[in-house]
Amino acid sequence: MAAKPAIDLSISNPTQAGISLPDPFSIASVENHRYTPQASGALPARTAIAQYYAEEFQSQLSPDRILLTASSSEAYSYCFKLIANPGDTILIPQPSYPLLQFLIEAEGLVAKPYPLHEVLGEWILDREALLHHLTPDTAAIVLVHPNNPTGHFLTEADLAWLREISQNRCWLISDEVFADYRFDGHKANSLATLNAHNAFTLSGLSKICALPQMKLGWIVLPEDPQIRRHMELIADTYLSVSSPIQSAAASWLAARKSFQQPISDRIQQNLSTLGQSLANTPWQLMPIQAGWAVILRGPTHLEEEALVLSLLERGFSVHPGFYYDLPFEPCLVLSLLTPPENLAQGVAAILAS
Repeated sequence: MAAKPAIDLSISNPTQAGISLPDPFSIASVENHRYTPQASGALPARTAIAQYYAEEFQSQLSPDRILLTASSSEAYSYCFKLIANPGDTILIPQPSYPLLQFLIEAEGLVAKPYPLHEVLGEWILDREALLHHLTPDTAAIVLVHPNNPTGHFLTEADLAWLREISQNRCWLISDEVFADYRFDGHKANSLATLNAHNAFTLSGLSKICALPQMKLGWIVLPEDPQIRRHMELIADTYLSVSSPIQSAAASWLAARKSFQQPISDRIQQNLSTLGQSLANTPWQLMPIQAGWAVILRGPTHLEEEALVLSLLERGFSVHPGFYYDLPFEPCLVLSLLTPPENLAQGVAAILAS
């Protein structure tokens, strides 16, 4: 018997989600340019990124505070290399994307979760628990802002508190790759606007311009020339960022809304479908402020792992809540990039379970 065709309800690659995105090569030509490596990255690209922060977050950054990387994963690696010694602890939010733990352990470090609590659809930072985990061997606190998969931003009060409690104790690393995909006029804030002496802010083209194939991320550094010199030494060891991609980055960033709009349209269509389909059912669509994912919370009589396996047998792949260490079950995490017809079929299968 032939295997059933799989319908992926967890798709995270916008270039494979059937979304009509602009051709990046019609916006900027990517040609072979003379190779003139710079540890921090090409100045025009860094200037364009500084302009992005001015437009989106009203943050006046010097291009000297920006260092280019090939991805946000590499940006994490550079930060860990600079600030931590083997065996040090990195605090990460729970729930969050499991890649964080792998990135930390790959550097010989220890990942330790600090909890976020869901209260009436809102996700609350547990300040007391975080302080309990903040020990002398803590090298950094990672913020995922907005969080994946909960889709919530930290409040300005929480960002200010984190800045206060981390001073002279550890570093802050804020992963803000989904910040542009916010809903209902929600105002985004960025750690970069705090100008904290111990803070790194990460983002990149993968999400901002839906260009994961172009491999360009960055780090916003503290305003400290010594930190920049140390980070440039690490970057100069690898020189991993493609020169043609750097040359095109300014044009792509300037056109970011044309990349984002088709994705936002897909997200809104899928949110509307989910809201209508789940109304008057035992399933709950949990509120989100930003991002490409949504959490569905199911009736308590269902067992989460059995549900996911049952869906897989019927041809649907989906992320279980335990994949992200969500604190309740049963729940499923669905991608809002999913083609609408696939999502409709998937929701029907979930409701039939």
